Amino acid sequence: MKVTVERQGGFGGVRRRGEIDGAHLSEEQRAALKQLHATDPAADPGADRFIYKVEIEDEAGTRVLRIPESRFPPVLAKIATG
Repeated sequence: MKVTVERQGGFGGVRRRGEIDGAHLSEEQRAALKQLHATDPAADPGADRFIYKVEIEDEAGTRVLRIPESRFPPVLAKIATG
């Protein structure tokens, strides 16, 4: 499995992107990733908010999720932002 996280939007529009092999995910990251599937993807109110695009590639194919910053786990945001 490969997980790619891209932070988009914000005031400057600067994108940040990172990826990690599923074998290197911490238990905390694995749990947060599972919870993303139950997250309401409704947009945050207000301008200049970040959106996180998550691509999960595994034997079942590729899934793409778009999650607003207020609902995105910081432990996964670190994949993109370091």
